[in-house]
Amino acid sequence: MTLNTLTSVVEMRQISKRFAAVQALANVKLDLYPGEVHTIAGENGSGKSTLLKILGGIIRPDEGEILISGEEQGFNSVRDAMKYGVTMVSQELSLVPNLGIAENIFIGHNQSKNKFGIDWKDTDRRALEILKRLNISVNPRSEVSRLPQHEQQLVEIARALSFDARVLLLDEPTSSLAPNEVAALFKVIKKLREDGVAVVLITHRMSEMLEISDRFTVLRDGKFIDTSDRAGVNENWLIERMVLNKPKESDHRNYQSSGRKTVLEVKGLTDRAGAYSDISFEVREGEIVGLAGLSGAGRTELVETLAGVRQRSAGKVFVNGKEVGKNSRTALKSGIALVPDDRREKSTIHEMSVRDNLMLSQHKFEISHRSKKAEEKIIKSWVEKFSIKTSGPDAPIKSLSGGNQQKVVIARCLQTNPKILILDEATRGVDLGAKAEIYEILRNLANEGLSILVVSSEIGEIFEISDRILVMHAGELSANLDRSKTNEAEVVAAATGVM
Repeated sequence: MTLNTLTSVVEMRQISKRFAAVQALANVKLDLYPGEVHTIAGENGSGKSTLLKILGGIIRPDEGEILISGEEQGFNSVRDAMKYGVTMVSQELSLVPNLGIAENIFIGHNQSKNKFGIDWKDTDRRALEILKRLNISVNPRSEVSRLPQHEQQLVEIARALSFDARVLLLDEPTSSLAPNEVAALFKVIKKLREDGVAVVLITHRMSEMLEISDRFTVLRDGKFIDTSDRAGVNENWLIERMVLNKPKESDHRNYQSSGRKTVLEVKGLTDRAGAYSDISFEVREGEIVGLAGLSGAGRTELVETLAGVRQRSAGKVFVNGKEVGKNSRTALKSGIALVPDDRREKSTIHEMSVRDNLMLSQHKFEISHRSKKAEEKIIKSWVEKFSIKTSGPDAPIKSLSGGNQQKVVIARCLQTNPKILILDEATRGVDLGAKAEIYEILRNLANEGLSILVVSSEIGEIFEISDRILVMHAGELSANLDRSKTNEAEVVAAATGVM
């Protein structure tokens, strides 16, 4: 593609966005040209989706400007973006399942009318014109819920095109598609490129990026790193730019596995719903094992199975050589404690106090049976040990920062005297200072002999805290790496299916 002969359809300049303590984007730039497929690449948390949501009018930037065909425009809503031909298709489809295809395409806008109301004949005709453009041959009156996943995805795209889209934003459109369905989607994307539509793509699958893209922009930690056309890009180019700013080796503890007993043993674990299959690994005494992988790799589903809150179809789990049952009660009794990935929805009761959140059993409330004196001693001990910043134990937990809430959750898990502590995205939504404090807590616990399994989408975090790194890709264990003998590029390669 020769870009110097074209005028950009979109130019984003100095885009910044902050969510509370998290700087999601900082002075990011992006330009798009008619008839190109432009991939936004980066690790989880790099700011890719935030950038697309700003361009799609879903959220507003704190700073920066958006130019459409050279003229600055302010997008205050999705409708504003659509007015200028920018439409977004998110990971979560927004179709109405019990309505027909044509109804979904034109719902809420641009419907043909006659004296009796909606002109269904003309609506169907116009729907067929758009569907033909996407190489879909279906009855426009068919209920959308009856379509396979990839065709529902195409109906979403058809809906976007019904707004005369000049720019189509696709956020992880292939995450739930089979290879043949991805191929069908890519045919549509190539056709749109031929028609002059600028397509912006987010995908974690490196092979897909390299197959379909004309240009690439890499983000890292909310910052613009580089832009290049396809001729200058290969796997190494992408990986090198995605894994900048490696943590210092000196910050890491020296763990010796020799002579350490196996605490957790997983053999052939397979998810009943198909999120992962045939997973086997071990965690030793006092070892911190990081579980890396991209969104959709099956990490959360795996650790939820270990904790007994998700069902497995095959495989066994052992703690200290004894087989663990399949429900949460037996898992907890065996010594497995889980800090879930969603603090608000799964870990805390926001309207209750620090005291009651700290003292909650994972299986039942035992508030009325507790000794007040013993309770106060326990609470004081954990508050001091973890430096939990609170006005007092009776303060509502929602008054605490995210990092201090997470400390409460970790403390509660430790009261079960676990043999292995599992943390799923334990530092999500906490500031850098709180992250450092949580890292220190985990190192101290490991030094005391506790085995720890840490799930994180941040590779830098995985390297900072882990002694050994497991990597998942597409529901399978793709690598088992000694942290001292590997690097971030190898982890990214394993997570993207390159290794």
